[in-house]
Amino acid sequence: MKKRFAAVLLIAVAAVSSLAAVDISLAVGGQGTFGEMRVGNNNARYTVSVDAELDMDFGRGQGMLVGLLVGTENINISVGYAYQTDISSNCDLILGAGATLGLKDPVHLDFFVTVDFDFNITQNMYIRLGTGFITDFGKLNNEYASNPKFIIPLPAIGFGWDF
Repeated sequence: MKKRFAAVLLIAVAAVSSLAAVDISLAVGGQGTFGEMRVGNNNARYTVSVDAELDMDFGRGQGMLVGLLVGTENINISVGYAYQTDISSNCDLILGAGATLGLKDPVHLDFFVTVDFDFNITQNMYIRLGTGFITDFGKLNNEYASNPKFIIPLPAIGFGWDF
């Protein structure tokens, strides 16, 4: 029993110490956050999507980003590379690139590049302003990449917290 407790304690200490070397920030809002009302053919429908991104800096600005977009019509998971650098004491630049997998039918795959600026409000809170470039290759079936779309979204705003 004591050996199990010591093993669990050792794993917990190793996990906490490994996370201490990672700077983590969470941004809510951004490219995929929107609400819209669609009216047509005698019916109205309201759709909403909320986008959240977790940025992990492993040191020297190198890291990764993991995103989740949940909406009434879609669920997307994004994973990519992130590079972060300080522009000034109150502003950071984050460059990201990766892939997004859309899970609702039809399942689809997108590739993205993002440019975000984080403006510090407090020591642990910031406002994110950014845009990017999205390549939508379409459905993951025999029609994959038959009619690709290239999208430059409007600048988006989000709020974030550093941990």
